[in-house]
Amino acid sequence: MGGIFDEKTVKNFPSISPAANFWQRGFAEALQQHGSSVDVIGHPVERVWPFGRLGIDSALAELPQGFEGKPVGYINAPFLRGPVQYVNYLRAAKAHVLETGRKPDYVMTFSCLSRANDWTPTAAAAKSLRKRFGAPWICVVGDGIAPPGADGYIYNTWGYFDDPSSPSPKIFLDGGVPSVGNAASLGAAPAAERKVLMFMGALTPHAGVSWLARAFHSIRDEDVELWISGRGENEELQQLALIDKRIKIMGFVSEKELNELAAQVSVFVNPRPGDFEPNKLNYPSKLLHYFAYEKPVISTLTPGVSPEYEAVLIPVREETEACLADTIRSAVNMSREEFEAARARIKEFNATHSWAFQVKRFTSWLETRK
Repeated sequence: MGGIFDEKTVKNFPSISPAANFWQRGFAEALQQHGSSVDVIGHPVERVWPFGRLGIDSALAELPQGFEGKPVGYINAPFLRGPVQYVNYLRAAKAHVLETGRKPDYVMTFSCLSRANDWTPTAAAAKSLRKRFGAPWICVVGDGIAPPGADGYIYNTWGYFDDPSSPSPKIFLDGGVPSVGNAASLGAAPAAERKVLMFMGALTPHAGVSWLARAFHSIRDEDVELWISGRGENEELQQLALIDKRIKIMGFVSEKELNELAAQVSVFVNPRPGDFEPNKLNYPSKLLHYFAYEKPVISTLTPGVSPEYEAVLIPVREETEACLADTIRSAVNMSREEFEAARARIKEFNATHSWAFQVKRFTSWLETRK
């Protein structure tokens, strides 16, 4: 419940989080490969009217290939859209059950709440479907505060999961390393004459991309480039890119284009700042995406990141421009032996962080809940 959409839909609805959509798609595909039937019912996210379209037709959204289910339309007016989405969720779910003859064993939602008691149509629909079909509600807590009343919780964020006060029963499952094709070829070191640092993600303050660009700008090595791929508006970043031609803003690109760019990258970077309050309750899922390419990764160590990541990350020990710049210099100038050693550590880490491995953990945990 909530929606997993194809690339075209994500591109056409800028308010859909590409990272959340990518995580949920990977999880759902792994469940299918593990033998589960997964049906998707969800609405494409749009800014409320008048900032977004007033009428969102279900025909505007499409599910990824291989998924059954129904996109949900709604009236996107203030005070109306939530209740309308809720009613349409129930209608779509009941119609899908009638069409397929399959009643749900579980109802799952993906949650990103600022306050625990915020009402959402997906959580309300999950409770209604639990009452109608006896299907337990499992809530994936992606970001923010966990909503009350679920029968089980999946936490993406290590610090929140590790907090004894967080709602239970619970399991820590940050995600799985996605399939990106031939990781061995994508992970090969690029040509020595050019060193490329890459950031993927939102161009917003919480992701730290402006801090990254400022730190990079202080590095005077003309053989190093910074590639930035993601969605959003960032005036400071645009200005820095105008001043420093080594900073390349790629925009929001397809998965195919992303893989092509990754083949040329030397080091990936996650500069998410720990002093930004919302980052205490979220997990930078881009880390597992980076690991898929088996290349060194620079990262801050925010509370959402599990301690086990320290063995495979190049940590930013102090959240200052000088420290980040020094970390970048060290990473892009590592020797061939250091580069291959970093790749080997990531490859070993990936073996126990594949989606297949994580879904087996999840389904085993579900069995203990019966």
